[in-house]
Amino acid sequence: MKKIVSYFWADKFGLVCIGVIIASFGLFLVADTFPGRDNFGKFFANYIISILMSVAVFSTAFKQHRWHLSKGKAEYTAYLLVIWFISAFALNREMNVFEDSTDWLCIWIVVSSLALTLAARYKDMQGFIKYVVFLLLGIALALFLYYAFYLLPLYIVSIVGMIAIGISFHTYIPMLMAIVAIRIIIRAYRDDKRVLYAAVAGFAVPVVIAGVFLFYWGQASDKINFAVNQNTLNEGKLPTWVAVSRQLERTPVTERIMKAGLVYHEVSPDGNLFWGGFPTMSFDAKKEHDPLVVLATLFFEKPNLDESDQINILKAMYNSRHQAQERLWSGDQLQTVSVISNVKLFPEYRFAYTEKTLTLRNNSNWEWNNQEAIYTFHMPEGSVVSSLSLWINGREEKSRLTTKAKADTVYKTIVGVEQHDPSVVHWQEGNTVSVRVFPCTTKENRRFRIGITSPLRLQGKRLLYENTFFEGPDARTAVETLQLCYSNKPADLQIPSIFKQSGVDLYSGTGTYQPEWELSCDAPALSATAFSFAGQNYKVSEDVPAYEAFEPKAVYLDVNSAWTEEEFKAAYRAAGNQPVYVYYDKLVRLTDENADELFQLLRSQNFSLFPFSQIKEPATALVITKSDGASPNLTDLDGSGFANELTSYLKEPRQVRVFNIGTKLTPYLKALKEMRVFNYSEGAPRELFALLNNKQFTKSPENDFVTAIAAAGFNISKTEGSASGQAPDHLLRLFAYNDIMKKVGPEYFKHGDVDTTNVAEAEQAYIVSPVSSMIVLETQEDYKRFGIDENKDSLKNASMKSSGAAPEPQEWLLIILGAAIVATFIYRSKKAVPQL
Repeated sequence: MKKIVSYFWADKFGLVCIGVIIASFGLFLVADTFPGRDNFGKFFANYIISILMSVAVFSTAFKQHRWHLSKGKAEYTAYLLVIWFISAFALNREMNVFEDSTDWLCIWIVVSSLALTLAARYKDMQGFIKYVVFLLLGIALALFLYYAFYLLPLYIVSIVGMIAIGISFHTYIPMLMAIVAIRIIIRAYRDDKRVLYAAVAGFAVPVVIAGVFLFYWGQASDKINFAVNQNTLNEGKLPTWVAVSRQLERTPVTERIMKAGLVYHEVSPDGNLFWGGFPTMSFDAKKEHDPLVVLATLFFEKPNLDESDQINILKAMYNSRHQAQERLWSGDQLQTVSVISNVKLFPEYRFAYTEKTLTLRNNSNWEWNNQEAIYTFHMPEGSVVSSLSLWINGREEKSRLTTKAKADTVYKTIVGVEQHDPSVVHWQEGNTVSVRVFPCTTKENRRFRIGITSPLRLQGKRLLYENTFFEGPDARTAVETLQLCYSNKPADLQIPSIFKQSGVDLYSGTGTYQPEWELSCDAPALSATAFSFAGQNYKVSEDVPAYEAFEPKAVYLDVNSAWTEEEFKAAYRAAGNQPVYVYYDKLVRLTDENADELFQLLRSQNFSLFPFSQIKEPATALVITKSDGASPNLTDLDGSGFANELTSYLKEPRQVRVFNIGTKLTPYLKALKEMRVFNYSEGAPRELFALLNNKQFTKSPENDFVTAIAAAGFNISKTEGSASGQAPDHLLRLFAYNDIMKKVGPEYFKHGDVDTTNVAEAEQAYIVSPVSSMIVLETQEDYKRFGIDENKDSLKNASMKSSGAAPEPQEWLLIILGAAIVATFIYRSKKAVPQL
């Protein structure tokens, strides 16, 4: 190794080549890390470096060997090809011959380039180091050959392009690198036969890996087809994709099967390696090139799933809901450049109000390339969106609230046909909302603001604030400014180190955007002050655990892969003499004879969708569940027989008691919990057994006038009257959201008109819910045209100042009258003052 180092210092030109490789690679990384509009200009820098180094290398060889250029130093040729290799990937950013390389492929590319440069100096190596380098060179040769064959369809076309401008010379670089690697191996073999064994072993490594991958791909593909056929035979009430995702093992191979054609490049149905099979716009994720997927789709037919099935499985099993949202315009050139997080704590009411102001930029090279920004905000449990603003022509425009169906129709009409400014925010399951902004042009940055009312999680005697984070246009380099204030100074406030005190009861900080952070403080006594609006008072009180007598007449075990055998057997025994059922295509009563077999069958399922509609006596039933958090959303089941049965069940309020072993719930159960379909309790198995032994269960404090905010440990009660307190208006917003969720179940899958009572309640509290959305349009004429009137007798958009009792309608009249009197008095006083 010392010999190689000394050689590099002695060979000045070789040292220059190494420096140029590092510089060229540095330029490539900078362009990737800091995306901008002039990608072609960035490529051109790499291209010029490649041309200049070609001239330098050939000039050096010509000086020494004249026209016998093949006698030139092999290491110089290797260095030159690596420089061209970097340039090829820089060009690929603009011309997109390959999709972006997967992470493991990027590592392989770097290691292969390094191996080629080192192997060229094999004569200066000895022993173990030399064999390691040739092992890596064998691995590199497999990569070069893969790229060479992949680009084969372009070879003839590239000859014409090379004559014209020379850029298409990049097409032949992998082939040339493969030739040089083979020549180096042959030359080294003449001196030391063992290097050939090392190179062959290295070449075998990716071949074996590919073989193993293809084997598992074939197995998974067969399992998918079997699940599809089995669901058809059983005439299942659930969609086919649910049956597949429930049985399919979650592995990197199965994930790639589902993403083939959506994220990963696949071979076209006619077997063409290069053309066809490119990912579509229906799944908004970074498109990637994975050689293993390319080979698998070359040798195997696609499973019996269509594109919508693939997307639904990805949504349910691989946390890909944001990427699967419907798009009207592309958003691949958008970048989030700025985030402002303004937080106000109300510890005496156990909630916070947060405003997120985001600025985004369109990095496209083409001025006409308008794009659509879609963000998914992940909020703390029980949160509700209470404001939305969009900056239009440099001015902040506040939203109006309308039904979700109308907002969706208006947005699609404007964006899909008329193509001018709207923004809309829609409620989604799982404590998320989606925000859409259009158009995002190359001429100006777009800015919007969303306001979120969030309960503070009660943990023991501490209150925890969890930051709302988002998915959307890349925010890795976004600058975030944070500000924190509070209504009353919290005790023992623990905040992230980025916050510094910047004023009285005010903290702020600036840094790179961080999606996940939290702060905490001691939980003070709840305030007795109420908020009044429209003749109703809203007041908070402690949620004191209460119990009621209950002895189940039937126990249902909702078993899936999250259960352990010990938990299953313990729950079965704890039921005593009561009948115990599980669901496997139908309700089956457990016995000592079939318990083990049924458990093994159910445990193989990734998730379960327990059919509450099939419980005959809900009032005396107990469902015991456990999950790891993955499942389809309730809305994903729309249109299925399962959803139709559930809708019928929800039309009559029948609260089943559900005990969750642990704290995780699937999205399916979370939605039903929010709609108060069941009386819910959670804890360890010993807590379940204690309830069964004591013949009792948790009693819900809720009714038409009381709603529980379980995560924060308090209740909000509504009473008639008009108090004079100055409590924040967010109490009404939280009450209304939870009250709507109680009543929305029967029309959850309804696409047309919804219950006007729920819409009116959402409008009064001015919140986003399953029945209501906020929308910002460009002009007043747009609102008139679509029949979206300004909201009256409503809290309107929340703000940092929206605390205290809101004036009643008659009080507004008095305020306006008083203001008019004051204005008149001032006007007359000014007229009476003599002018100097």
